[in-house]
Amino acid sequence: MSWSALAAQCVMCYRTAAAQQAERSRVFNSGIVVLLLPPVLLLAGLLLLAWRKSGDPATKR
Repeated sequence: MSWSALAAQCVMCYRTAAAQQAERSRVFNSGIVVLLLPPVLLLAGLLLLAWRKSGDPATKR
């Protein structure tokens, strides 16, 4: 599987990227990855907070 197939998140994005020139396709796919980073970082942060807040159940007596 090629990098463009991995970077494009949906069929519509993949076909749009494939129909463009190579450089535009690369920039388009990079933009998809950049837009994906904030939600992933927010989710990771929330999970970290929940994990730290839960602590060890044995110490909560």
